[in-house]
Amino acid sequence: MRISSNLLFISLMLTACTGSNSPAQAQNKISQFERAGLCDLLIDRSGVYHAVFQESPANGKPLFIYYASSSNKGASWSKPVTISNDNTGNGASYPRILQDASGKIYAIWKRWGKSTSQYPVTETILDGPGGYSFGTLYYKVMNGGAWSNAVQLNEVEGVQESWFATLSPQGNVCVFFTQLSAAGIAANANSWKYCDYMRRTELNGTSHSAYTDMSTPSKPTYAGGYPAEQKGGINLNGYIDNAGNPHLIYEDNPDGVQQIKYYDGKTQRVVYTYPKYGEGNTFHNPAHLLVDEKGADHLVFVPASAMLESEQVWDMNLSTNQTNVLVSIQKKGVKISGFQATQGPKGAMAVTFEAGAMSANTEAFGSFYSNGNWKNVGLTKNAAQEKFFSKEFTGLGGYRTSISTLTRYNSTYGSVAYDAAGHKSMLMTIDAYWTAGGYSVSSPSLVFIPID
Repeated sequence: MRISSNLLFISLMLTACTGSNSPAQAQNKISQFERAGLCDLLIDRSGVYHAVFQESPANGKPLFIYYASSSNKGASWSKPVTISNDNTGNGASYPRILQDASGKIYAIWKRWGKSTSQYPVTETILDGPGGYSFGTLYYKVMNGGAWSNAVQLNEVEGVQESWFATLSPQGNVCVFFTQLSAAGIAANANSWKYCDYMRRTELNGTSHSAYTDMSTPSKPTYAGGYPAEQKGGINLNGYIDNAGNPHLIYEDNPDGVQQIKYYDGKTQRVVYTYPKYGEGNTFHNPAHLLVDEKGADHLVFVPASAMLESEQVWDMNLSTNQTNVLVSIQKKGVKISGFQATQGPKGAMAVTFEAGAMSANTEAFGSFYSNGNWKNVGLTKNAAQEKFFSKEFTGLGGYRTSISTLTRYNSTYGSVAYDAAGHKSMLMTIDAYWTAGGYSVSSPSLVFIPID
């Protein structure tokens, strides 16, 4: 593997604070309850903006998927409405939103728990964009401005795990997912390592094609037992090329060693190996498989920090095996807390990430690729919004006391979308973190930000 230096962020925190490369900071809040989470953004062919995102209406309530739209390029948004509340009390994971060739818009999500469960799963920290917790895939279709009823995308509830959605060359929405096989379901194998059954289907309104099996699940060692091998995968991601062949990446964990495996439409190989027992929750910031204008596949991901001198983001060209270091954080104590990547038109690629020190604001940054060149952009100025308040009082009995509060702002997640002209916009979750003495409150909101 060849590594070249294509550093876009050297003294990382200076980029956001100076704002020399920052986009206009016109931020419009979309969420309602200051409890927002993961999100996705679509700009449809008519120029309407569509947002789907997680949000809980109150403490103890489920994380539902909400939908809002804008017909004026994000200047104002419709009131969000929940599209995932099915009265089971279960919450929902990372949503996606896509438009097919006929103009129909699909919102897709994974609901945790089961309809018949006595104890609903309202939310979980053991899930993320890469998919780690078991659930059931559902989708709704918008046609003519109205959403359909939810459609369940599997025969059995609660056995699906990692998934992604993409468009076929014909413009059909395709969903790829991993799930437990019949043997795993029978044995109640409650681990992603047994989720070795990879499948795909195409959506057509409120119906979908027959499932295509893309793997042969392991058989049990004995009747009713666990599958013989642990070959399951998480962080499933990819696309379909112009010839109709799927290009895929996913992680498995043979003998405690996490590996990223790559399928180029013909053969499979390991393209990155984490140190043994060295990585863990990669499902929160999974690797992405993108393709450039020349048709070369790129693995964009955060490598194991334990093997490096700095926090980094890599772009690995899987055709040449050359690795470009897109990001190298040279400021002590600053960590990458989040990472996302999006495929753009004509081989464009958008990489966003969040970084900051433990006790400081977390800023968001972007690295954008077009026609062979990467460009860096600072996306937030959270540090400039930090607020501190302190005041002394004389209490009963003449005792002096003081009160102080501090509000910091942390960017936690971003989703980029391109319009028909190739201009970028994004949704971002920004968490206002308020502290006073030993008491703290976290209030994440979803905002819209134009990039160019």
